[in-house]
Amino acid sequence: MVVNESIVFHIAALYIVFRYMHCFFDVMRAKKGTGLAAYVLYLCAVCLVEMLPMPGLAAFAADVFLLYLLAQIYHGKQGKKLLAASLVQGMNLFCETLAVYMLYDCRVDGAYGREMYYIIFLLAYLIERVMEKFCFRNIKEDTALKHWDLLIFLPLISVVMVFVLIAFEQKSRSVGTAFGAGIICLNLIVFYICDELSGAYIKLKESALVARQLESYSNQLNVVMRSEEKVRGLRHDLKHHLSEIRLLSEQGKAREVAAYVQNMQADLLSEGEHISSGNADIDSLVNLLLERAKRELESVRCRVSVPRELDMTAFDWNIILGNLMDNAIEAAEKSEDRFLQIRIRYQRGMLFIQIRNSYSGERIMSEGRYLSTKDYDRGDDALVHGLGIRNVRRIVEKYDGSMEISSADGIFDVRIMMYVPVKERT
Repeated sequence: MVVNESIVFHIAALYIVFRYMHCFFDVMRAKKGTGLAAYVLYLCAVCLVEMLPMPGLAAFAADVFLLYLLAQIYHGKQGKKLLAASLVQGMNLFCETLAVYMLYDCRVDGAYGREMYYIIFLLAYLIERVMEKFCFRNIKEDTALKHWDLLIFLPLISVVMVFVLIAFEQKSRSVGTAFGAGIICLNLIVFYICDELSGAYIKLKESALVARQLESYSNQLNVVMRSEEKVRGLRHDLKHHLSEIRLLSEQGKAREVAAYVQNMQADLLSEGEHISSGNADIDSLVNLLLERAKRELESVRCRVSVPRELDMTAFDWNIILGNLMDNAIEAAEKSEDRFLQIRIRYQRGMLFIQIRNSYSGERIMSEGRYLSTKDYDRGDDALVHGLGIRNVRRIVEKYDGSMEISSADGIFDVRIMMYVPVKERT
């Protein structure tokens, strides 16, 4: 194959790589200019590696390393990037092996014609389309990626098996073709099963969030019903209350008037209604969580000042406030001060959330998230705790916001800033 044909083939293969990368990673979070330059540099590096006299396994490792470097332009865990690089290059190797054995009897002077490269590209394209359609529907989600990271051994073991096949100089066309097709099918089946399991986990997680949202709405409905009942009772006895206030006022008993009015206000307060910002999504969720906090903690303070209608879904509110307040209440329960403070305010298109709580024990930073020593020792619980924080970060980034986490003097402090517009009234 001449140099021009080689460059054309590598450009075509680069298109397959591009599609694979966009199956693994969120393309919207990658800079276009940086991405274009990275792909051009990757193409040049691949052509250079092909010209170097390297053993097959070393050339494969070099190609995986180049793909891993290319994946750095995308946002994601390093294990996920290594998996993407290994899988893409592994699939390319499997397609090449299958094409070689399919055309094993078509060699001319010990070499293959350009038909083999057409077959390699066609196989690679078809396999990528199958994986994109059936095997990569949930991998972009921030799920328990520990299982995805372990999948890196599947393409690597398959590659070793291919090199063993080549080392033993298997010359049977039927055996080689069946072996190559079997390796490809095995990888497809395993990735399909893992994708299905990941999808089931996502649905289970969403169901839990919906269940909590329904619980918070139910709690808020009960609060409203109790409040309306008290208002009706006050309205029924209003003339008696006014008569008593007028009598006390005529007698010059200002303190008694203030005490009487204070008793009326206390009577109007509904049990379970700790905040009343007017925003139904926030009020229902925060009131539900504050009910638990006031039962378990000694000091709970909450201030909420937000518009009635914010362009933010109840699902996103649930992920942010649900995860952060659950973690804060759990940590404060185990501390000596048992303290929780919540501030939510809206100003000039920006939403500010601050949650501070007391904690006991040393805080450990692991993979960009804080764990307590007890959570760290528990293992699985620590992973769940960290997963909640990662989900919060994902929602914050969705609204072009930022989140800062700090801890000092026994106080854990989470601050969030997001750009959330007010809904336009129709």
